[in-house]
Amino acid sequence: MKKVLALVLAAMMLVGCMSFASADGEKIKLVVWSFTNELQGMIEKYYLPNHPELEIEFQIYPTDGHAYQDKVDNLLGSNATSDEAPDIFTLEAAFVKHYVEMDWTGDLKSIGFTDEELSTAFPVMAQIGQNAAGVQKGLSWQSTPGVLMYRASLAEKYLGITSPEEFQAKVADWDAFLETAEELKEKSEGACKMVTGSGDIWNAYQYQRSEGWVVDGKLVIDDELLDYEELCKTLEQDDLSQKGGAWQEIWFAGMRGENETLCYFLPTWGLHYTLKPNCVAGWDAENPDSEENIKNATENGTYGDWRLVDGPVAYSWGGTWMGINAAKAATADDAKKAAMHDLIYNFSLNEDWLVQYAKDSGDFVGSAKAVETILANGGTPNPFLGGQDHYAIFANAAALANGSLMSEYDSDINDLWDKYVTQPYTKGEKGLDECLQDFKDQVKATITTITVE
Repeated sequence: MKKVLALVLAAMMLVGCMSFASADGEKIKLVVWSFTNELQGMIEKYYLPNHPELEIEFQIYPTDGHAYQDKVDNLLGSNATSDEAPDIFTLEAAFVKHYVEMDWTGDLKSIGFTDEELSTAFPVMAQIGQNAAGVQKGLSWQSTPGVLMYRASLAEKYLGITSPEEFQAKVADWDAFLETAEELKEKSEGACKMVTGSGDIWNAYQYQRSEGWVVDGKLVIDDELLDYEELCKTLEQDDLSQKGGAWQEIWFAGMRGENETLCYFLPTWGLHYTLKPNCVAGWDAENPDSEENIKNATENGTYGDWRLVDGPVAYSWGGTWMGINAAKAATADDAKKAAMHDLIYNFSLNEDWLVQYAKDSGDFVGSAKAVETILANGGTPNPFLGGQDHYAIFANAAALANGSLMSEYDSDINDLWDKYVTQPYTKGEKGLDECLQDFKDQVKATITTITVE
């Protein structure tokens, strides 16, 4: 899901207004770790030019095979104050909760963040960056609310729908969603499917839970998850989906219009970095906004045919947070703490910078205050969406999504649930009770720090 941004921010734009000076007049050095070069590019191009008093050393370690997490664990667990150790390090959604619960990751207030500053972040992203005690340990420059994206031409052809408002009524909740899937099958004579597969709806559906996977150290299976399994089974066995999975070729084929798939549940990054570049075979990634590229994508693909609606539930999917090394923050002088604060603040909460960044990149930012300003200034009409303002739809989802459901165990437990419950149950290989017992047994064997009853 991660990507390398092609930023086109105006060169004259000033990012940050504070200047720092060390006691001895030497440059202040910050070591920054990440798992992609996205943040590095942003800082080098649009932050460092305005801060000659800073020296930033970047280290990038891939997440493949847990290389990044292993590197963080090994160094912060044994030699956190070394020159090699990061001052600031990024955290992906898959493991952010693991690190905010650890003492290695520092309280952002220790480097000068105030309650007033922190209050301007979207609650869902702030919640995910907090530990169980509510201590803010991570902030994100992006917010990743999810919506439902659908092809307007297919909705009109088979359902007679000509506006997003009409379509939202057809997917306002999961009962309506299923009824529409069945209607779509009937009207298209099975040619058009509602989604690619059950995995398409997981990220949205799980946000309906009243409780997360782990509460007071115990595994919890929310009743909503049982309803999810029944919906997935119906989609599978009644031929209402393509019976494929996300990131498979059949998933991308639907985006290009090579099969008739009506809906995709995707977050902000899914619009810009998944759906849009896969809307046509031969998408020109180097010149995405060129007249020739858009003409090809419109005539031979699905460019301009997509619309966004809230869908059945507000949710979030993904994101990258910036955290600090608690040990190095504790020993830093005031100038270095101020430099750490200013860097993180500018990329996560600075309204002026984020408004311009959103305008130029199209990315959905993590500051609720900045989003309010963007919407007040007319939003962001998007030709890929037929002129629809994606910011207005994403803003609604971002305000409603509940980040408190996430735990440090989610990645492992989600995989076990899919493998031992969703896959065998929806395919009719095992009964639900047997699947649930298999799941509990696997969780108990895999995660020994929680209680499984």
